[in-house]
Amino acid sequence: MIDLEKVFCLFCDVGMSEPRLFIPFINPVTNEADFLPAEDSDAADGYDAEELDELQARINNDPNWLKLPDRYELGLGSRLPLQFAGEYLRPADCDLVCNFFRHRGAYSKFRALLDRLNMTDKWYQFQNDAIRNALKEWLQDNDIEFTE
Repeated sequence: MIDLEKVFCLFCDVGMSEPRLFIPFINPVTNEADFLPAEDSDAADGYDAEELDELQARINNDPNWLKLPDRYELGLGSRLPLQFAGEYLRPADCDLVCNFFRHRGAYSKFRALLDRLNMTDKWYQFQNDAIRNALKEWLQDNDIEFTE
């Protein structure tokens, strides 16, 4: 059985990065959560090579370790800010957000708008709730028992 808060913290720490620099893993049998650098990233730089090899061997050799899906597989990509805008912002601001996400730099413009509207805290709560719900659903879909 895995602790949902442990999965949530791991996912928030490394699962939301773009590009995906780290791959999060959980072990529901031992209630462990850890991550490895993505193979196509330079994220391994600065890690002790021996410790990294040990962790990689431990994860790869134990079938109880499971790779968490990325944010897009959980439906937490650019649709999430659009959903937030539709639920909490005025129609004109919602149109702005839709326009942001048609171009590069969308998240920084979105966050600047939220700051101007004093909605940043509401956004982070919305995002955290969405992450928790998506992780719960993934755990349930994969028959992984968890505690809240």
